[in-house]
Order: sequence, then structure tokens, then C-alpha cells
Amino acid sequence: MDKPRLVKEHEAAGKRVVVDGHHIFVREEGEGEPVLLLHGVPSSSFLYRKMLPELAEKGLRAISFDFPGVGLSDKPKDIAYDWHALAKWVGRVVDTLELPPAHLVLHDVAGPIGAEWAIENPLKVRSITIMNTLLDVGDFTPPFPMRTFRVPVLRHVAFSTMSTKIMLPLFRHSGVKNPEAIDEDVVNGYIYLLKNNGGHHSFLAIMDGFDLTEEHRDYLRDGLLAIDKPMQLVWGEQEIAIPKAQLHYIKQVFPLQAEHMVDARHFLQEEHPAVIAAHIAVFVRGIAEQPKRATSAAD
Repeated sequence: MDKPRLVKEHEAAGKRVVVDGHHIFVREEGEGEPVLLLHGVPSSSFLYRKMLPELAEKGLRAISFDFPGVGLSDKPKDIAYDWHALAKWVGRVVDTLELPPAHLVLHDVAGPIGAEWAIENPLKVRSITIMNTLLDVGDFTPPFPMRTFRVPVLRHVAFSTMSTKIMLPLFRHSGVKNPEAIDEDVVNGYIYLLKNNGGHHSFLAIMDGFDLTEEHRDYLRDGLLAIDKPMQLVWGEQEIAIPKAQLHYIKQVFPLQAEHMVDARHFLQEEHPAVIAAHIAVFVRGIAEQPKRATSAAD
């Protein structure tokens, strides 16, 4: 598959850094308070390509990277790809980039992944923005088509037959409210970034690596409450890929300082990048203007 035009543009705007012997693709724009945007699956930093310049224009340093195994990062076969392993990769990339304490933006399975890293590294986190993710992992059943990639044999067939013709209707149905927000060029980009450089093995390994236990749900809940970081919600209110119960759980359990419902579905970054960036910028500026709190016992 030839490299799509949008991927070439995305790649040209970023760089690769060596982290633990592997090349990790990083894209960042702007200067100011660092905002670290973490992606889930089947996406990559490509999902944030529209938001990075929007955040930069608002005086922020916007950073996103591809987890190993997806996007333009290396896709080695000899590393672990479960949520806990990927959480450690957040730390490795942050340390390699020498980032100051950052404002986290978590989407899709980056919710539990990024939350775990934040819990283990509270001094490196200023705030958390939650976007269409799952944190009640003990009560989550992967929906179609995500479930397809977790079924033996069928998952290999599903990955191998993934094409723009098949995926465009799925992206438009589950991913966006406005079908015109995603076209063939965009879907070509997502598929290429999944499949290039041996992505079959790593993507399916990531899909195998979900920790959907009640113990992990309790760890995430208790840990996030203990580190007591400012949290806000920015949610695509037309979401159909993530059960509404996850939204209710987040709103009930966590002390959110702001809640913003966006007229979008799962990939709200594709539909309303400027709106989301504005919500993040206001939240970040409000925190940056406050005196930094002394390190607490929880930290």
C-alpha cells in the first residue's frame, strides 16, 4: 500500500526519537504549557493532526506520539503491548523528551493507559482531560468492531481484509456524527498507519492486552482520586462506540472541574478540533494561573 498523502504530511510535521532502542514518532507544535495528547486504537497521533496546530495557536505546546506497535513508530515483535506495558511507554517517551509536568488528554483506551501512568507519576502531571474513554474497565465489554479483533482466527481475517471500502462506512457510522468529517483519504491514512511495517502482530497484541478486571477498575478509581489532579470532561455526546454507562461512571466518581458535551461521536477530534482545543486551552490556562500547590502526601 502506497503511503497516503495525509500520512506524508503528518510524517513531515513530526520526528522520530529513539526510546529504549526503538524509534517512536512524535509530533509537537507550539510553545507554552505542555499538553500531552494520548491516542487509543485503532488510531495514532494522526488523530490529533488537526488539534495540534489549534492548541499551538492558543499558546500551548501540544505533543502527541505513536505508541510502539502503531502509526509511524516501530512495531517490534519482542515487546509487551498490554495496557500496563503501554503505560510505561508513556513515561519513557516523556523522559526522553524531557517534558515538564504536562496536562494529559486521554481518549479511547488511552484512558486507562494514561491514568495508570499518572497514578504512578503524579509529579509529572498538571491536569487530566478525559475524552470518550473507559475507566470503569471492570464493566466494559468491547463492542463491535473492536470485539472482532479479539476473537481467535477471525481477528486475523478481519485485519487482513481491512480496506477503505469496508472501513469507511464503519468510521462514518461509529466515529463521527457528520459523515463528511471523514472521507476516503482520512480512512486510507488510518489503515496505512495500522498495517505498515508489520502492524498485524502488534495491533492484535494490543487488542489482547486489555485489563478488564474489577481490580484494575478499583486501582484506577482509587489512584486517580488519591493523586487529586484537576480533571475535566470533553465528550462527544453522540457516542455509540463506548457505552453510555462509562460516561455516567466518570461523572459520578470523579470530581470534574468542567464538563463539555460536544456534538460529535467517538472521533470528536476529527469533527470539532477547534472546539476541543478551546476547551483544553481555557482549562489549562486556569490551572497555570493558579499558584502551584506544595507537594502533597499523595504525590
